[in-house]
Amino acid sequence: MNLKAHQSLYFQHAVQELVEDKIDLHFSRTRKVDDCGGYFDYINKELKVATWNKDWFSIFIHEYAHYKQWKRQTKLWCAAEDIDFFDGFPKRQVLTTQLMEQECDKIVWSDINKWGIEGQKNHIKMANSYHLSYVNMCDRKKWLKKSPYRFKRILDLCPGDKFFTISQLQHPKQEIYDLINELCF
Repeated sequence: MNLKAHQSLYFQHAVQELVEDKIDLHFSRTRKVDDCGGYFDYINKELKVATWNKDWFSIFIHEYAHYKQWKRQTKLWCAAEDIDFFDGFPKRQVLTTQLMEQECDKIVWSDINKWGIEGQKNHIKMANSYHLSYVNMCDRKKWLKKSPYRFKRILDLCPGDKFFTISQLQHPKQEIYDLINELCF
């Protein structure tokens, strides 16, 4: 769990806020927790991260941003908080879920810049690939086996300077859609 200077300061700040708000923190020395790299559970007030996952810090700041959405009760969080997207992968809920995730990653990007967090230069590309994958998950009715941001071929097709528009989220380029299907399931 070695962190660089700004990562460490951010981590300390985030953990302090989470503890003050009585959020249970679970840092597991595993590659996955409950079949994923980490998650924030607002119902049980817990944030879990698998620290043997090479992307554990990125996962932590993403899940911490979900906590911030919940704490602030943002409109996008409130619109999506009762959706169980993974129960049937309902098509009508895809955009709501994508926009809530995008808001989360915009919070992350803001924090990366505010805190000067090292090692996160590809955050927007990675987030864009993940947001698009919701269309694939809905069409295939199953969760990804591998995250799309693990593949350079997918990242190369995603912008790194701006988040996808609503239209781009709803209608991903065929090449990206096909690559996610080929590489991630």
